[in-house]
Amino acid sequence: MAGTAGAAALAGCSGGGDDDNGGDGTGDGSQIYDKKHISRVNQVPTNIQWNPSNPSSYAQASQNLLFDRFAQYNLAKNEFVPYAVTDWSFGDKSFTMKLRDGLTWANGDAVTADDIVTQLKLGMHTGTGYADYTKSIEAKDDSTVVMHFSQPVNKTIVKFQVLVNNHVQQKKSVFGKYLNKIEKDEKSGLHELQNFAWKEPIASGPFAFESTSQQQVVTKRRDDHPDSDKINFETYSYLYMEGNQSVYNAMTSNQIDSVATAFTPPHILDQLPKSWQEIKFPSGVGYGLVPQFDHKHAGDRAVRQAIAYVLDRKAIVKNAGPASKKPAELSVGIASSAVDKWLGDSRNDFTDYGKSESKTAKAEAVLKDAGYKKQGGTWHDSDGDVVKLPVQVPSGWSDWVTATQTVVDQLNSFGFKSSVDGRTFGNLQGQVWPNGNFVLASGSWLPGGGQATFPYFSLRQMMLENYRGFTYNYPAANENRGGNHGTVTVPKRGGSGEMTVNPSERLKAMSHATDEAKVTEIAVEQAWVTNQDLPMLPVAEKQTQSFLTGDVWDIPEKGAEVSKVRWPETWLPRLGKMNYASN
Repeated sequence: MAGTAGAAALAGCSGGGDDDNGGDGTGDGSQIYDKKHISRVNQVPTNIQWNPSNPSSYAQASQNLLFDRFAQYNLAKNEFVPYAVTDWSFGDKSFTMKLRDGLTWANGDAVTADDIVTQLKLGMHTGTGYADYTKSIEAKDDSTVVMHFSQPVNKTIVKFQVLVNNHVQQKKSVFGKYLNKIEKDEKSGLHELQNFAWKEPIASGPFAFESTSQQQVVTKRRDDHPDSDKINFETYSYLYMEGNQSVYNAMTSNQIDSVATAFTPPHILDQLPKSWQEIKFPSGVGYGLVPQFDHKHAGDRAVRQAIAYVLDRKAIVKNAGPASKKPAELSVGIASSAVDKWLGDSRNDFTDYGKSESKTAKAEAVLKDAGYKKQGGTWHDSDGDVVKLPVQVPSGWSDWVTATQTVVDQLNSFGFKSSVDGRTFGNLQGQVWPNGNFVLASGSWLPGGGQATFPYFSLRQMMLENYRGFTYNYPAANENRGGNHGTVTVPKRGGSGEMTVNPSERLKAMSHATDEAKVTEIAVEQAWVTNQDLPMLPVAEKQTQSFLTGDVWDIPEKGAEVSKVRWPETWLPRLGKMNYASN
């Protein structure tokens, strides 16, 4: 917590600023108070960069404040909320978006349709989901963007991928040159784009980037954002805290004002001051294991299946936090709550690796059939090499650490050589995972938010493009994840023989499917592929715990639907729902 006390002295939680009733008047007669709201970031601030096309050290919190989302998704109401895009409509093979009036960049330039076109075209080249169905993108006028599709598309997929998954972020004057280079030489241009670290971002949101230090990211309220008049405090900063324990300490001592997400067990909740409000909503993410397919053993399907049989998911969840987690229902790329809806009667065909038990006999049989032998209580491959499976985990994520320790214990008990490889999240997300330097890594097998309930997104997260930037070299994955959109061969479901499919092509077909029967057909097929090939190993799913403090901040009442979004501490200020309480 070095440096926290000094930073907190300026925070709203300690009544900082020169004068509780001071501030600058604004055009509508309201006052801007010299107060600082402090939230948390789990990356060393000086390492953070804000180019979303570069997975290395990409911002994990402040991007939601600095940049306006096209649209928000409310998890309580399960509905899309317009924001930077105020109106949208579908044609037979097109999607039209209208930008909000008055949007500007922090340097004073207007946000234009050309900026949005630049960003969306870059996404086409980096393999973003909408590339599966988009033929071209154009600026119809300064505030209207039209995406043209090669054929009709699934509207739910478009709304999640284009509206909710995008911020107004890649300004043409900064990123246009990379698009030009890509269009001339895609490989070289992509290399430059994906290695560009944007350290001084130009914001589109209500707060502008000010500075970074080893301890903080500092942003300042803008006067020229459409929602500026709803915000009455001057500074919003992110304080670096790597682990959950440091977050608990800061919350208990009121050294910070909000936390986007932190696993917080009941005994810690009981210790928090009454001013803290917990906001819970379905996270759409889950703890799982990401195998490195270039590794001799993790890349062997037999080993992955043996791991799946060995893991007792219920026991892992019991140790890691049953109040906020549940074991994954089935080892497929579909969220537990949606398994029955999408798989229906076919569910019985799927391999049940054991949600509540360790099926060691099944694991042994799979390994022996693949030529592995157990000698002296330890598994060896056909070359005599010991099967070593270290598991990486962010060392400060206490619930994930506990889950990983339980995983390692179960693997060791079975006869694998496993160990916990704990490192800082900043190191993992910045250098290790993008470079593929792991054997098994703790990572989410679900894409997050409401889209996790729709199988296209969860299957895509597993097989093509995981959001944490793991280069896991799965052959079917996108190139920027180490794949080549290759085919996968697995046993046929419910019959003898094999089937060979191309997950990229099949998910592209799903994106074009406009009737539920076709979507279901592909969902079942690709869920079967994940069940047999295990590109990621599902373990658990969780509820998100976000936190706001209401001592000197006006916030919505507990349980308010408006707060149940990703993420409340950056969304509510835009609505005037998280302000300094001047009285």
